[in-house]
Amino acid sequence: MPSRRALPREGGSDVPRRARQKRARPSNVAREHEPTANRHFQVARALRSARVRVRPFVPNDIPAVASIVREALRENYPTSLYLDIHRWWRDGFLVADLDGHPIGFLAAVISADGQARILMFAVTSSFRKRGFGSQLMNAFVQVCAMRGIRTIELEVRISNDEAIHFYKRYGFAIAGVLEKFYTDGEDGYKMIKHF
Repeated sequence: MPSRRALPREGGSDVPRRARQKRARPSNVAREHEPTANRHFQVARALRSARVRVRPFVPNDIPAVASIVREALRENYPTSLYLDIHRWWRDGFLVADLDGHPIGFLAAVISADGQARILMFAVTSSFRKRGFGSQLMNAFVQVCAMRGIRTIELEVRISNDEAIHFYKRYGFAIAGVLEKFYTDGEDGYKMIKHF
């Protein structure tokens, strides 16, 4: 019969160091005294594990989408515009949803000759450079491919170098300058992607 080994006392040297450390601070103790960098790491980890999904736009998204448009695109459109775009091509109006809250969107229309045109595309500033815009664009390109669309066009502010670089990564090329295209008088580029 095998001999029974005596269980070590709590916190004794036979207890792995990690287990002793866990007992040193109960899990319900506030972590407010942890270094700021550690708290930022926890927030970043929470964002990575957050569920972001690209889904079709629904009319209840209008307040969030309008807020993103004001913040990211510096434009202010009437509610009816979002509803018109939605009616025009439901599959072309996508929302990036983070745990139930829209953080970005892509709104496009389709022409009679089968070309897609991105009217608006934005991710709220606090969620940029985390791949959410790429998720939206990938989903939209997939929608276009399934529909047999061969060309996508869009307009972008000349001053928006970050967006221009993003679009070029997706195969868009500058096709022309649109003088005083935006409501504030800024010029824009017309960009086109062919499949």
